[in-house]
Amino acid sequence: MHAATPIVLFVLSSLASGIRAQDPPASNPLDDDGEPMKLYAVQCSPCHGERGRGDGPAGRFLDPAPRDFTKDQFRLVSTKNGKPSDKDLIEAISAGIPGTAMLPFAHLGPQKVRQLIDVVRAFQRKGLRETLAPHAADEKELEEWVRHDSTPGGTIFPSPAPPDTVDSRARGRLHYQTLCAQCHGPDGRGTIMPRLPDSKDPPVKARDITQGVMKGGIEGKNFFHRIRCGMPGTPMPSVMKGVLGDDGVWDIVHYLNALMPAGAQALHSPQGWRIFVPKIEGELPTQAADERFQKAQAVHIALAPFRADEYTIRGVAVQAVHDGVHVIFRIQYADATSDVPSKQHRLPPDGFAVRVTKYRQPPVLPIPGLPLPLDRAIWLAGAMPPGEDPVFDHVKPRFVNPDRVCISPIGPEHVGSGKFRDRTWTLVMPVKPERAGAIVSGETMGVSFSVFDGSLRRGPLPVSFSTWQTLVFE
Repeated sequence: MHAATPIVLFVLSSLASGIRAQDPPASNPLDDDGEPMKLYAVQCSPCHGERGRGDGPAGRFLDPAPRDFTKDQFRLVSTKNGKPSDKDLIEAISAGIPGTAMLPFAHLGPQKVRQLIDVVRAFQRKGLRETLAPHAADEKELEEWVRHDSTPGGTIFPSPAPPDTVDSRARGRLHYQTLCAQCHGPDGRGTIMPRLPDSKDPPVKARDITQGVMKGGIEGKNFFHRIRCGMPGTPMPSVMKGVLGDDGVWDIVHYLNALMPAGAQALHSPQGWRIFVPKIEGELPTQAADERFQKAQAVHIALAPFRADEYTIRGVAVQAVHDGVHVIFRIQYADATSDVPSKQHRLPPDGFAVRVTKYRQPPVLPIPGLPLPLDRAIWLAGAMPPGEDPVFDHVKPRFVNPDRVCISPIGPEHVGSGKFRDRTWTLVMPVKPERAGAIVSGETMGVSFSVFDGSLRRGPLPVSFSTWQTLVFE
């Protein structure tokens, strides 16, 4: 739980030099007693499921849905046959997939990222065996087929990028209108992609390029690979050299760069930061204007969406101070509407949740049946309506919570105060770590955030959430 950008670079550089052939490891990564599977169970199974089928308890709430590794459809690839290289998987796990609920996991370190790659590949091979077994003559032929179908082809290396000029962007616009506009729209704002002929999955929403948040990153080579290699499992096709040469692909890349606002990817890509928490004296601050908050630097925390179409709250500004017993957060975030339930305003309330823990490398989302030593505090702009209230079912898919993944915020967890002005919520939230452990000067504690937007009528389901940040106590 440190500043993520240098860790991402460290993980990529450490692992890239060790890319190896895709032979199965000597031990079975799917062994429940093995370290790789234990790591996967804590960090990945809440979304991707115990057996990698994308059916984890939190998965039902997410859009895009978590990847089913057994289907052998990996979106972000750089190879000739559409099978991910180790480098592709390293980048997806370490850097996350911006614009989705897939957060970066570079903080786990190179060794654990490698273990997760072994588990993902084991799920991939298991799915291929189940699909191919009825057609193979014997076990030997089956294993040959699995090995062939799970081995990535050669990496497609982009040619050197030509200069990004007005002429290049003009040519790129023409290529874009011919090859891309049908799905992404003539203005790049995204339409609904056509459904694959043999797919039972719902239609895929094309990326709105003008938002500047791209799943595979915005570096030139990433754009190049998305165009040249396509995105397997979606209607996004590969553009072969016979259709458009490398210079033509680079022209499209230059045009796409012109459509994107500068800095948007960095602003909206969730990362883990270190937040310095100064110590204060006296009574707990109750007002956001308390001058003692000036000792704390405001940190922008980007949030990830639970559902892409409901990505209404994308980030928050956080300041934190402590008095040796409480951590007191001052939080600001933009919201188009103030949702405070009343007889005239029949919606769930706006709200904000904070979790703190000293547990090392905690899971991003809760795991049913796995209690963690953490403390949670929730602020609500009014009372949450009853669970049977129709507002919970107003937007499909209707809110269901059979595993109590989300628990209605009640009781002593409801803390803090908030004021809404100029389409901005400003909150003051004190948190008293008890289960997590006492505050100790010079030590650290993890913290994560999530936001509720009453306008979406999701009840106790947050709209967006952060990865774990690190509080450093003075």
